[in-house]
Amino acid sequence: MNKALFLFLSATSTTTALSQPVFAEPEMPGLGYTSELVVGAYFAPTVGSEAPQSWDFSGIAGSAVGLMEVEPASTSPYADAFDGAEWIMTNGDQLSFLSVIGGELTVLGNVNGSNGVTLPFSDPLVQWAYPLTFGTQVSDVFGTEQTLFGQPYSLSGQASFEVDAWGSLVMPDGVEIQEVLRGVYTQFYTETYDGDTANWHLNQVVYFAPDSLLPLFYHEILDVTDLEGNMLLEVTDVAWLANGVTSIPTEEAPSAQAPYPNPVESGDEVTWPMAQGQRWRAMALDGKVLDEGVSRGSFDRISTSGWGTGLVLLMSLGSDGQPCASCPVHRIVVH
Repeated sequence: MNKALFLFLSATSTTTALSQPVFAEPEMPGLGYTSELVVGAYFAPTVGSEAPQSWDFSGIAGSAVGLMEVEPASTSPYADAFDGAEWIMTNGDQLSFLSVIGGELTVLGNVNGSNGVTLPFSDPLVQWAYPLTFGTQVSDVFGTEQTLFGQPYSLSGQASFEVDAWGSLVMPDGVEIQEVLRGVYTQFYTETYDGDTANWHLNQVVYFAPDSLLPLFYHEILDVTDLEGNMLLEVTDVAWLANGVTSIPTEEAPSAQAPYPNPVESGDEVTWPMAQGQRWRAMALDGKVLDEGVSRGSFDRISTSGWGTGLVLLMSLGSDGQPCASCPVHRIVVH
C-alpha cells in the first residue's frame, strides 16, 4: 500500500576549489519545481572516501518514467492533515509533505494520491540536516498508528544518512558539475494493516549539487519481505533528474489558476479559469487521456463523468498539442 518514502532536496553552496563543499539550507522557488525522472540499469556506487572523487555517468542509457515535482504544501487539498508542512513532493501517486525544522529536513507524512489514503506521522521522519558537508550524519525513528477503512494500521521505522564522499560529477547528458556531495540514505520500516505485515528496506546513494533544487542522481536498492522473510518485491536501479523547470510566476502562466472544487465528486463539474483558446487535457496517472478540449471563455466547466475515481492530472497544451513545459500540472482528486 505504501511506497518507499524517498524525497530529495538540494541547496546552495559555499565552497572553494578542491575543498570539501558545504551546502546550506535550500531556498525553494515560490511556485515550485518540476523535473523528469529518468531510470536506468543499476550499477554499484564507488566506495566512500575523504579524498575528492570524480564520477562520470555520461552516456548512461535510461527512460523517462514520470515527473518529480516540488510545490508549496498549500496547493494540495490534503494540506490540512499535515500541520506545519511547507512543501509537497510528488512522484507518481506518492505525495510526501515536508518542512525544514531547526535545519532538519523532515517528512511529516505521506498521501497515496490514487486512493486518497492519508498518513500523517505521529513521529515525523528526519532525513538529513543542514548544513551538509562531508561527514554529516543523521539518524531518526518515525511512525504512525491509525485506522484506515475501519482497520488498524501501523508503520514504524528508522532511517540514517551520512555524507560519505565529495568531488565532481558528469551527468548522463554530459553536463559537468564541479562541486558535489554524496550521501548514503538507509531506511527500514514495518507496515501492518488488516493482519498483513511487510518489511520495507531502502538503500539510496544520492548526489547533491549546489545549483539544483533536488539531488541529481541516485543508486537505489529496495526490497520488501513478509514476516517469514519471503521476498515480495525487489527493485534495483539508478535514476536521475532531467529537463528541470522552475515554475513561472502566476501572471505569466496561461493556466496557473487552480481548478475547483478539489476534491470533486465523480460526475460533477470542475471549473478551471483559463484564457480563451487555451488547449487543455485531462489524464489519468497511467497515461490514459480522459478528456481534452479548448477553452471557450475566461473559464471552462469540465465534466468529470467517465473519469472514474482517484487522481487526475489537468494540464495546459501548447500549439503543438504537447503539454506546456512551463505551465503547472494540476492534480484533481475525484471521489
